[in-house]
Amino acid sequence: MKRAEAYKRKKKTYLSPMSKTKMGLWIGVSPVIALEETEPPSMKGKYVREVLRHSQEEVAHPTDWDSLLRVFLKEVGIQSWNKFAKTALRCAIEEEGDQLTFLPYRKSGPKDHYAFVPIRDREITIYFDASYEELGLLLEKAFEACE
Repeated sequence: MKRAEAYKRKKKTYLSPMSKTKMGLWIGVSPVIALEETEPPSMKGKYVREVLRHSQEEVAHPTDWDSLLRVFLKEVGIQSWNKFAKTALRCAIEEEGDQLTFLPYRKSGPKDHYAFVPIRDREITIYFDASYEELGLLLEKAFEACE
């Protein structure tokens, strides 16, 4: 299985690979790819595939969780998770077998530091061999299903 996460905030889409640690937790890793809102769906789809290529399993379990967050925030050009998450949409992207799944999320709100919660009944699945255009359009559709 491979995973990535996608965020949409202020006319930009950020795609980040995720890797599974030796302890079984999924963590966001570099590189984060930033795309302008005006990028065509085919380009967004191309980068969905690209970030999934960077997803790995059996990586070292982090000992400094704060540094992971600092690296992500630096790559997206912001200093605070709450500031970022407050106005962002999030969806997860999973590749398993011959399928890709886009899973929209909802924000939990300020009490929970704007944590994201999956909306399982809104997930969208497509075959892995879909075109870049189709993948980009589904990414946008997943963002539309976010709350």
